[in-house]
Amino acid sequence: MKPLVFLDFDDVIAIHPDYTSGVVVAALRSGNPHLAIELWANVFHQELRANLARLHDEFEPSYVISSTWSTYLSRDEIQEALMRGGLGFVAASLHSNWRSATEVGSYRVTDIVAWLQANGATRPFAYVILDDFSSGRTLLDSVLGPKTVFCDEWVGFTEIQLERARAILLAQRKHEPTQGDTATLAKGVTFRMPGS
Repeated sequence: MKPLVFLDFDDVIAIHPDYTSGVVVAALRSGNPHLAIELWANVFHQELRANLARLHDEFEPSYVISSTWSTYLSRDEIQEALMRGGLGFVAASLHSNWRSATEVGSYRVTDIVAWLQANGATRPFAYVILDDFSSGRTLLDSVLGPKTVFCDEWVGFTEIQLERARAILLAQRKHEPTQGDTATLAKGVTFRMPGS
């Protein structure tokens, strides 16, 4: 089964101080998003996109957007931003329940645990969370911490983080449970493989 990547944007793949989510919203809703050539070339950092592409090529995951961007952009707008920003493979691989963040200011750990609980299926699955120390701080000492790759602010998903993400997914691949097993996130919190 396909693994899953919970993907934050800011300080993971979007590190340019001039190309924020507000600038993306304005461009998408301007009626002429194709004119923002410089924005789309820089909103998602080229090296960080390449690292994410390497992870994608190896594991072919589905993606759930955990970024707060998903609280004020629709699925279509997120997909357009990803495609225009050089991440068409993410846009094409969004999970049918494409976001975990439901409101600005919510806790990342709460959002992701709720998503895992709400999207159960027949068996546990491999997943990794790509986040940063600022917006993902609630993940640090949580039950999700071991499956989280923390990126430094203004640095993003570097090769070091890529290797950590690979190690997390490979370890889960080696220990894939048998059919019908379940995995426990925390006492009373069980999840199963979500459908794509």
